[in-house]
Amino acid sequence: MYHMRIMTCLLLCLFLIGFSCSKGQAEEGPLKIHFIDVDQSDCIFIETPNHKHILVDAGSERYAKKVTQYLQNKGITTLDAMIITHPHHDHIGGVPSLLNSFKIKAFYMPKMTHHTKIYRTLKKSLEKKNIMIFKAKAGNNIEISRHLAIDFIGPVQGKYDNMNDYSYVLKLVYNHNSFLLMGDAGEQSEAELLFKHVNVKADVIKIGHHGADTGTTLPFLKKVNPEAAIISTGRHNYKSIPAPAVINRLRYLKIPTYRTDLLGTIVVTSDGNTISFYYGDALQYIDTLVNE
Repeated sequence: MYHMRIMTCLLLCLFLIGFSCSKGQAEEGPLKIHFIDVDQSDCIFIETPNHKHILVDAGSERYAKKVTQYLQNKGITTLDAMIITHPHHDHIGGVPSLLNSFKIKAFYMPKMTHHTKIYRTLKKSLEKKNIMIFKAKAGNNIEISRHLAIDFIGPVQGKYDNMNDYSYVLKLVYNHNSFLLMGDAGEQSEAELLFKHVNVKADVIKIGHHGADTGTTLPFLKKVNPEAAIISTGRHNYKSIPAPAVINRLRYLKIPTYRTDLLGTIVVTSDGNTISFYYGDALQYIDTLVNE
């Protein structure tokens, strides 16, 4: 077991170095972050300027076909990384199907288990494909190029009562622009990030837990101080998400908020200084932020 932990650590380091080797590649076009409309679940597809493809969460099994087609329509056959923020069904349900359609170079998921049928199916699917799970922790990062990295900044503790607080909190930094992806992280995770003085400042935040009032606290939002927010949530969902309290906090701080239940898939682009927002199948323009 000890040797296995060493080997896993070495492989993780090798994978990070492998991404770093792309520094010399020319960066063409913008960074694109696709918040795919998968109803009451999460699925974020990242296209980097140096042609790397990363999926953060895979939605529920109900939307696996939609996600597969979305990626295939872009000519994607390989994902350089798949990052699962935590093993709830609305984040892992699409994984088994996606494993049959795409080559996965590296797979990340927190160090925890979940006693559900879909989690067992996920583990079996990974074993069948001989895909190792990298259990990243706060302080790890994926250095994609000289100007682009994904930092694992949370969770900062190892044990929680609520599974959502095990969610990876990811900070994507591209030159002068930054994006905070909260998974389903809640109030406890947010409080610990603030207590540890983690740099959570970001231009755009993907609101945690689909906008439920389990997090997105006012102190945390003030510290992030985003120029815009994204909420991935479903239409007419039974949980009344996003919660009115969360929407009111965003309005109080005058943070423009874009929601997949109202706009469909949202695509955010960045050239490292300017961020633009588009929505829907025709990618209609919404807004542009300039980092001055």
